[in-house]
Amino acid sequence: MKFQIIPLLATLALASTSFAASFDTDGFGSRLNGWQKNRTTTYSFTDAKYRTHVPTVTYSPSGSMFLSTRIDMLSSVGNGAICQMHLTFSSSGSFEAGQIKGTINCKSFDTGLVRRPEVHSAPAPAEGATAPPPPALNATDELIAEVFISFDGEMKRLNDAKAARKDLFSRLSGSSVKSADLSAGLRHNLNLILQNVSR
Repeated sequence: MKFQIIPLLATLALASTSFAASFDTDGFGSRLNGWQKNRTTTYSFTDAKYRTHVPTVTYSPSGSMFLSTRIDMLSSVGNGAICQMHLTFSSSGSFEAGQIKGTINCKSFDTGLVRRPEVHSAPAPAEGATAPPPPALNATDELIAEVFISFDGEMKRLNDAKAARKDLFSRLSGSSVKSADLSAGLRHNLNLILQNVSR
């Protein structure tokens, strides 16, 4: 009886993954600059240079997918940025939650886990009334916007702390990272990741 359980569990595992979301790692890499032997790709975007690492993808028993990747903003002067992007997808491939954290000049930042907003159905219009216009953003767009609102808040916090330092050494040892460029590079990666998720 013990030997019959293992094939059954393997069959159940295969059945559950057939209902899971999937990620095209090669497709994602090709949209950047192609994966190198060291499992990274280096490319330029918005006047800055980046290095993205091959994402790690894991699955829950329910078929939801967790994707994690590292994105570095490289700098020839001073320190760059090291960012970790963590994304959660439902078994149907819907983007459910996102988080970006990392370091700039040894200072840490973390957006916290931002979850997909709940969709509330609009009440049915009264007879003869005009139906309300559809919302301007869908839930995925709202989630992306919320992640980067939190990211921009973290960048402001770091910039305010940097401006508060008055000593010469702190000013000279600062980072050359521009938060607008970093935000654009991270958005670029997130958009490409979302385009390569399917079920």
